[in-house]
Amino acid sequence: MIDEKLLLERLTDAAEAQDDLLPRSLADDLNAGRRRLRRRRILTGGTALVAAGAVAVATIGMSGVLKDSPQMEAPVATQQAPANTQSAEDAAAVARTSGFDTLMKGLLVKHFDPAKKHLDFSVGPFLIGSDVGVHGTARKVGWNVAGDKGQGMLYVNLFPYAKGGTECGGEGQPVPTCHQITLPNGRSAMFGRKGKAAQLSYVQPDGETAFLAIDPLFGNNTTIPVKTLDITDAQMIAWATDPKLNLPPLSADDQAKEDKLKGFAPTREQIVLTTAEHVPGKFTSNRVDDLPTMIDVVQNWSKGSTTAEVSVSVYASPAVMPCVDEPSGKKCLPASAPNGGKAEFYEAPHTYQGGPMYEMQAAFTQPDGDQARVRILYPGKKKPANAITKEQMLAMVTDPALDR
Repeated sequence: MIDEKLLLERLTDAAEAQDDLLPRSLADDLNAGRRRLRRRRILTGGTALVAAGAVAVATIGMSGVLKDSPQMEAPVATQQAPANTQSAEDAAAVARTSGFDTLMKGLLVKHFDPAKKHLDFSVGPFLIGSDVGVHGTARKVGWNVAGDKGQGMLYVNLFPYAKGGTECGGEGQPVPTCHQITLPNGRSAMFGRKGKAAQLSYVQPDGETAFLAIDPLFGNNTTIPVKTLDITDAQMIAWATDPKLNLPPLSADDQAKEDKLKGFAPTREQIVLTTAEHVPGKFTSNRVDDLPTMIDVVQNWSKGSTTAEVSVSVYASPAVMPCVDEPSGKKCLPASAPNGGKAEFYEAPHTYQGGPMYEMQAAFTQPDGDQARVRILYPGKKKPANAITKEQMLAMVTDPALDR
């Protein structure tokens, strides 16, 4: 999927992140960038860097912000991360969610490793993101086999909404061809396999989304895949449909904060209409990520022979992140908005594993603190002659129709 324009800014790079040590495809790079923009605030993530004697792993602090800490010991099944690798904030978060961590680990043992021979929890506990609108969890769990030098991985996500979030066929994991299946309980889910790797995405009756990816290679920890990863489709389904697999309820204070977010953004239809009013050409729907703190409407655009992906997003003030050019990390430059306000803009070519792309991005922080953004990706090294103009983009992000 993912890749997505700004999705992944708000949820993290959530432990997902492209953790593989191998090169990614262009599609994966773009999807990862969009995920970062959409989900910066949730769980764990970032490209893994392996150093002699230590492996970078991700944990989440009280704020849900990504933190990398060295894994001080080699993976051992059911081993806990050393206390000295966690900050005081992490320790406090663990204390608050110890019951949830016990629940999540217990369900994984129950469904995949009742003999307790394979699962390796040394990456850290299951924490809950504390930012408004993103109180889900994501964690990578190792899979060891006695006598095997390799290590596999389970990537586990549980989010409190059905739209956006993790979807089968993406999230930086080996991408199987996913298809809809009917579960024993009569509900549908998305499922796919590619060799030993598999993914399952299931929206529970209460609206929470359970996602599980299994991979014979734990790219954060090793370059050697495990030879045996005996997790069946039925086991994955049983885990996702277990009635005990639930996030804890929000506190009254957190629920009140989330209630204030309702209706902060325009609808998909309003965004589509506003985009068409500012940009001539043909649009076809690509995808929509509709989350508690953001909405991202992605469309394919064409004008003559010129094509692009156009993503228009609105973020609630608690989730707004600085406007940056994701591949380079450079800040967007100040730009004069048509309404006299202060906007930001950036454009530059980037070379991905699968080829070059030309990116343009504009952002505007609205009077109430919410933010509107538009991001355009053209194939190739150069901006097309009839590309969407900077002026059109700035007019779009400052349009009152995007401010609720």
